[in-house]
Order: sequence, then C-alpha cells, then structure tokens
Amino acid sequence: MRLSFITKQTFINLWTARIPALIAVFTIGISLSIVIGMSLLGYKAINSFDLFQDKFEIEVFLQPDLNREEILKVQNELASIHQIKMIHYVSKEDAARIFKQEFGEDIYEILDENPLPPSFHIKLYKQMTHPGIVENVAHRIEILPGVDDVKYHKEILILIEKYFRLFTLVGTGVIFALLIAMNILIKNTIKLSVYARRKQIAILQQLGAGSFFIRLPYIFEGIIEGGLGGAFAGFLIHMAFKVINFSVQYIFDVSLAYSPLIWTIAISAGTIMGLLSSNRAAKSFMYLFARDDY
Repeated sequence: MRLSFITKQTFINLWTARIPALIAVFTIGISLSIVIGMSLLGYKAINSFDLFQDKFEIEVFLQPDLNREEILKVQNELASIHQIKMIHYVSKEDAARIFKQEFGEDIYEILDENPLPPSFHIKLYKQMTHPGIVENVAHRIEILPGVDDVKYHKEILILIEKYFRLFTLVGTGVIFALLIAMNILIKNTIKLSVYARRKQIAILQQLGAGSFFIRLPYIFEGIIEGGLGGAFAGFLIHMAFKVINFSVQYIFDVSLAYSPLIWTIAISAGTIMGLLSSNRAAKSFMYLFARDDY
C-alpha cells in the first residue's frame, strides 16, 4: 500500500506541475549537455596540456670548438639545476642524422661539411614548465661557459598557459552557473507540487506519517525529472557528436571516437542532481506550506 501510494502521488505531482516539470526536463537536458560537453573538452585540454608538458624541451646549443672535458663540465652544471629532469646529449653526428630523418637530405651532400653544433636536449619536471620558471632556467643556462644559444618555444608556452587558464576559469564558471540553474528549476517544480498538496501533507502529518514517507513522492518526482533531463542531454550530445564527426570526416577525413558511456554518465548525473535538489526542496517547503495558518 505504501509503495502504491508513493507511486501514485509521484505521478499525480508530476501531472499537477506538468508544465514546470516539462520545462525543467528540457532545461536540465540542455544545461547538462553543456556541462558534460565542457567537462569533456576540459578533460581533453588537460590531457593535451600534460602531453605538451611531457614533450616540452629546451635546446642548449654548445660552442662548436668545445672538447670532451668542457662538454662534460657543461653537462654537470646543467645537472645541478634542480628544475631539470632529464639531459640528453646530441653530438654533431647525431644532429646530422636527425636532420636527415626530418628533412630527407644529407647535410654533407648539401654543404660538404657538418655545421650543426652539438647540443643538449633538456626536459623539465611538469610542475616547472610555467613560463616564468622556464625563462629563469633558460637565463641560468645562457650564462654558462661554453653555451652558444638556448632555444625553446617561448611564445607557444605562454599562449598555451594563458588560454588554458582562461578556459579553466570560464569553464568552471559556466558549469557552476548551470548547476545552480538546474538546482533552482527542480526546487521550483517541487515547490509547486508541495504547495498544491499542502493540505494533504498537513493531514498526513496529523495522522502520524513520518517526514521521510511524506517527502518520498517529491524525491521520486525530482529523480524522474533529473533522469529524463539526463536522457535528453545524452540525446543532444549524441546528435552533436554526429554533426561534429560528419564535419571532421568531410574536412579532415578523420573519424572521432564516441563512447556510449556518455548516456550512462548523463542519465546518472541528471538522476543524482534530481535526487539531491528535490530532497532539499521537499525538506525546505514541506513544513512551510503545511502550516495551519498558511
């Protein structure tokens, strides 16, 4: 009987506030699709930034007339800089081989000699790839005896750092705002449902019904709205992916990977959001609207 009552009340509540509930479902779907889309973009951006940090190198070109002992001395000086994670020495012969691999030409056939200087390829620890830290390390290396020049992608590093921070800040703000909006929509729908049945709630309270038992239909109402909103979000993401994938295939002849797990994530996120919001809303409004003097 309790299950039947709760189920009946849940669908009565949904029907009573059907227009706000429908608006909530569509708004949750749109908002949640944006939240999940931005989260996926953020995840990809973090992975790309990590990959860039892993591959980021500083090239230290040495003076061409250095002997073995002087090169070793430079290497020891570099090893004493604590920001440096790895040092790889590239001889003139190695530089010639790399040139041939990258450009398909033999430097000796072009110039009859090898003008490429020996160098060190340096990798920093991930947390040390901030533009300011890299610039400081590069300056310390430039003044070492035997060092001819120091090269690294300074402009790219600054640009990536700048836009990565901007994307993180804006994305976090948008996601936070949309989560608040979804929470308010569900709470308002529950508020209308509670208000419409305020007399029945007062009667149930007088008959000794527990607070949780009275709240259950409204909690289930929020769960259904959130779950349907999540399913709608999954549909929107699926359709957006099809459009984007078609465009990418047409322009770049590359197919993007798609995971059906997106549906599970969207529906689960919507359901959890509905559960939390409706539970708080039912607690907040139930006693307010059920007062005798209301």
